[in-house]
Amino acid sequence: MLQKADFFLKPSEVPKSAKLSWGIVNNRLELIKLSEPLYTLVKKPISAILKQPLSNAFPTLKLDDIDFTLRDSSHVINFVDDKGHALQARFTPLTESVEHWCLSVIEIELDKAWLNELHPDYHQAIQSSDEWLDQIEQVINASGDLVFVTAINQGLSLTHSKVGYVHIFNEKSNQIVQTAWNKEVGDYFSIPKKQTYKADSGIWAETIKTRKAVIHNDLTTVIEGKSQKDGYFAFENHLCIPIHYRKKLVGIIGVGNRDKPYTQVDAKSLSIFATILWHSVELPRTMKAVSHQSGIIKAQKEKMTLILVQLIGAISEALELKDAYTAGHQKSVAQLSYLMGEKMGLSPERLEGLKLGALIHDIGKLALPSQILAKPSRLTDAEFELVKQHPEQGAMIVDEVEFPWPIKQMILQHHERLDGSGYPKGLKGKDIILEARIIAVADIADSILSHRPYRPSLGMDVLTDELMKGRGIRFDADVVDTCLEILAVEDFKEEEYVSSLPLIPVVFLEEYHTLEHAEAMIKKAKLDVAVVLSEQERKPIGIIDTQTLAFWHSPFIDTAAERAVDRSLLNKRAHQIMTHKMNLINGHTILNDAKIALEKTNANYLLVQNDKEQVLGMLTWKLLANAILKK
Repeated sequence: MLQKADFFLKPSEVPKSAKLSWGIVNNRLELIKLSEPLYTLVKKPISAILKQPLSNAFPTLKLDDIDFTLRDSSHVINFVDDKGHALQARFTPLTESVEHWCLSVIEIELDKAWLNELHPDYHQAIQSSDEWLDQIEQVINASGDLVFVTAINQGLSLTHSKVGYVHIFNEKSNQIVQTAWNKEVGDYFSIPKKQTYKADSGIWAETIKTRKAVIHNDLTTVIEGKSQKDGYFAFENHLCIPIHYRKKLVGIIGVGNRDKPYTQVDAKSLSIFATILWHSVELPRTMKAVSHQSGIIKAQKEKMTLILVQLIGAISEALELKDAYTAGHQKSVAQLSYLMGEKMGLSPERLEGLKLGALIHDIGKLALPSQILAKPSRLTDAEFELVKQHPEQGAMIVDEVEFPWPIKQMILQHHERLDGSGYPKGLKGKDIILEARIIAVADIADSILSHRPYRPSLGMDVLTDELMKGRGIRFDADVVDTCLEILAVEDFKEEEYVSSLPLIPVVFLEEYHTLEHAEAMIKKAKLDVAVVLSEQERKPIGIIDTQTLAFWHSPFIDTAAERAVDRSLLNKRAHQIMTHKMNLINGHTILNDAKIALEKTNANYLLVQNDKEQVLGMLTWKLLANAILKK
C-alpha cells in the first residue's frame, strides 16, 4: 500500500527544467544557499552574494518592514529589481530550523495591479493621439540643437524623470559625436559646455554595446570608483534607451532621478517615443511642411518599396488620428478599390499602387483646421470650399516623392468627374486615370454607407440610385457596375449607435475618496464599476471595479499588525488604487465596431463617453449581444 509520503515529490525529484528560484536565508538575512536559477536571476558573482547580506543580491528589496521574529506565516514582498524586473519574494519559515527561512522568487507581469503605484500607465498616453501629436509637433518645429533639448523634455515628461540626455552616435567611428542635456541638469551635476564622452565607458556603455534598453535602479556598483568625466554620473536611478533608424544605432536617450524605480514598461514606452522621435527628426530634413497648424511632413524621396509602404501607412494613421469622425474611411476605400481593381483585371503591381494611393487619397486634409474636420454638423459653403482644396494639398505633400505608381495623380484626381463637373481641375473623360476613377466611386460608396455625426448611414438603395444616375456621365460605367456587383453580395443594414442603448450606469468618485468610501458607494448603488473624475477638468482618469476592490482586500488573517495594515489600505485614496487603463468608446460608435473593440480587450465591459469626454454609462457583452440579436 502506498504511504502518504509517496504521493509527493522529494527535493531531489524536482526537475531541473522547473527553474525554481529559491535559497536559504538565516536570521541575519544572509543568503547561505541558493539554486542555480536564482543565481542566474541575480547575475552577480557567487562570492558577492553567497554568505553575504541578501541586499547584495537584491539591492532594491526592502526588508525593514518585516518582523522576522514572527515565524507562524510567510512574508511576501513585491519589488522592482535594479534591472527593472517586477519580482515577488516570499520568505517561508523552515520547520526544521528556528534560524532559517526559505526564500522563493518569482517574476510578475507588469500589468499586475500592485505595480500601478510603481509606474505610470503609459499605454493610455500612447493611445492618446492629441498628446503624442503635440509632443511630436514640438520636436519637429524645434530648430537646430534645440530639437534635442525639446526631445529630452518630452522624454522627461513621459517618464516623470528629472534629468535626461540625448547622445548622437556615429556607428562607423563608434563615437558619441554630439550631446544634449536638459536645462535642469545643473541642479544635480556640473556639465561643462561642449563636453564629449566616450562610447565604451559611462553609464550608457552597456546600451551602446548591446543595442538594448538598460535599467539601473541601483547604480552603486556601476559607478563605484569612477569619475563623472568618464561618463559615470551619480544618478539615483537611470534608464537608457537605444535609438534605431533604418537598422542602425543613431543615438541613445537616457533619463534618471525618478522618485520611483524604472520598469520594463518604462523602457518600452520610452523606446516607442525614441523611434517616433527620430523619424520626426529625420523626415523633415527630406520632406516639406505644407501646413503650420499640423506640422505636415511631406513624403520622403525613397525608391525602396518597403519604405514607401511603411511611410504611406504611417501617414494614413496620422490622418485618422486627426480626423476621428472619418477614422477608417481611407482603409475602407482602399479595400474596396483593391477588390474593384482586381475584378477589373488590373495587374498585381498596379493593384498595389491603387491600394496605396487609396490609402492616402485624403492626405491633403492634414492641412485643414481640426475644427472643420471634427465639425459634428454639415459644413458651410465657405468651409466646403476650403475642404475642396485637399486634393491639391495632398498632391503637394507627395510632389517630391518618386513613387513607382501614379500616386500623385490618384490623390489629385479622385474628385474629378467624367463630364468635367469635378474638382480641382475640371478634368474630363480619359484625362482622368483609371485608378482615380476607381477611387472616386469607392469614396462615394463608403461615404454613403458610413455613419456620420450629423446623420446615420444612408443605405444601399441611396448608393445605388446615386451611382446609377451618374453612370457613364460622371462616373466610369465599368467601375460603377463592378462596385455594385461587389457590394450586392454583402448585407448592408443600418446600424444604430451605442449611445442609443440603455447603458448601465456607473458610480462617480472623486480623487480624494478612499478605498472604504469607494467600496461603500459601489455596494450601495449595487453597481460593478466606478469612474474616478479629475478634480479640475472633471474628466475620467481611472476606474475602480469589483476586481480592483478584490485585489485591495486584505489577504491577512488576524494579528494586531495585520489589522493595522488593513486600516491603512482602507484609507488609500481613489487615485492611488484606481486602474489607469480605461476601455473607452465614443457614443457615436456603431454596434459592430463596439463588438470589435470589446473583443480586443480583456475586460467584459466598455465605458461609453460623449464628445465632451463625459461618461454616459457602461456597455456589457450581455447588453451588446441583446442589441445585435434584435437587429
